[in-house]
Amino acid sequence: MDNLANDKALQKFADLMVKKLMEVDADWHKPWFTTTGNGLPQNIDGRVYNGVNSFILYLLQEENKYQTPVYMTFPQAKQRGVHIRKGESAFPVLFWNFTIKDDKGNKISMDDYKALSKDEQQKYVVYPYTKVYPVFNVDQTNFAEVYPEQWKVLQDKFNCPKLKDEQGMFSSPELDHMIKHGTWLCPIISSFSDGAFFRPSEDKIYLPLKGQFHTGEGFYSTLLHEMAHSTGTDIRLGREMKNMFGDPKYAKEELIAEFTAAVSCRSLGIVSGIREENAQYLKNWLGAIKKEPKFLYSVLTDVGKASTMILNEVCKYELLKKEEQEKQQQQEECKHIENKKVDDSKDFSEIRNDETLSPAFNIALAAALAGSYKELVNLKEQGYKLSAKELDALKDADPKIYIAAQNIFNIKLDDPTPSLQFSESKNKNEVKQLSLNF
Repeated sequence: MDNLANDKALQKFADLMVKKLMEVDADWHKPWFTTTGNGLPQNIDGRVYNGVNSFILYLLQEENKYQTPVYMTFPQAKQRGVHIRKGESAFPVLFWNFTIKDDKGNKISMDDYKALSKDEQQKYVVYPYTKVYPVFNVDQTNFAEVYPEQWKVLQDKFNCPKLKDEQGMFSSPELDHMIKHGTWLCPIISSFSDGAFFRPSEDKIYLPLKGQFHTGEGFYSTLLHEMAHSTGTDIRLGREMKNMFGDPKYAKEELIAEFTAAVSCRSLGIVSGIREENAQYLKNWLGAIKKEPKFLYSVLTDVGKASTMILNEVCKYELLKKEEQEKQQQQEECKHIENKKVDDSKDFSEIRNDETLSPAFNIALAAALAGSYKELVNLKEQGYKLSAKELDALKDADPKIYIAAQNIFNIKLDDPTPSLQFSESKNKNEVKQLSLNF
């Protein structure tokens, strides 16, 4: 990609960010994102955008009040027969990849490069590059008119319901699970205290109790802010974590944590604002971004890595929840089958209690209706002879049981019902299989 296109994209990013920072600077109680929803910005095929694009597209969605964070390129729209509305403008997203060449200019793929030994990799040079893709939000198109059912699915997907816990505060099941089961990258100590912080020397997060916060949203956004800090240690993403309060590098780390928490909150449907102690950095952040848009790119690159680590843990919870739902569904299906067996047995209670039939036959018929022919086989081995009335009872209960009984007792009827004739080997095999089902 040429540098001019890259610079133009970064400038658009910077302009959008400066506008948001100016709004927050005027009222630092103003949340980063007011629109609630669920999930990260993604393209029409469901591919989630990386952290750099993610934060900016959230800002774009907030700025233009788009209903969902779903975007498409012009070719994707054309492929689906969707038209861009007149007067709508595209917004750039950045895609980066790698070109890998040897000293003779021969290229290989990243997969092939990774498969090489370390010595063989030394013969190649990896060149990172970025490319700009202009995208449109689905609200900028006639997608809703062309695909009304798919549009409804998208709206439902990103409509995050308000959840309340036992105290009436906003509840995040994903983060609650993470705290309760200790699944985050480092321990989270939640206890009665005056402040929240991440202590790198211990690799632990300290957090006040949820009840100490005015809102559940405040509790979770604070937690995500500290989780963002914890991603920056040497054993993880390796950011500079030893800077003093007030230092420019400290201010950058706070900006990374602010944006990471904002992205993570937005994806979980949590409305979050800037932390009070970071409001003093707003003008510094504004000045740095205005002076050098590439500073924003550097910050958002780190935000992308940190938010990915956090949302990967959220995905684990989603997978666990899905597994539990599938398990519950299987249990309900098994219960339904068992209940059906009980209902079926009730349907034939009259036959089993028919006093004109022998008790032994009633038991054998009940077992056959439940799927077992063992009792009928036992009757045969005991020399039991089926009466004409008992044959009628078998026939009325289920034709398959009637066929199986004929096979078990070696009964040859002179004028069998046409549907019960053994004219095909398939029926014989079925009877054989049924007679062995005990």
